[in-house]
Amino acid sequence: MRTKTAVISIQDLTLEAIPALSGALKAVPGVESVDFNVGRSVAVVEFDAEQSKVDDLLRAVLKAGYKVM
Repeated sequence: MRTKTAVISIQDLTLEAIPALSGALKAVPGVESVDFNVGRSVAVVEFDAEQSKVDDLLRAVLKAGYKVM
């Protein structure tokens, strides 16, 4: 297992958006943890690089209806 950390900037991140985004990101295979910083408008995702790629995480954010910056 190769754990990597991705910091994803999300446009207009709000507290209300966190449950949907968290669920979308945790549904990506290999995601181990998701944390959010609303003040910086970012999601910090730890994931197994052997199971998924950063592009998979970005697609999950977009599919949940949010924009990445």
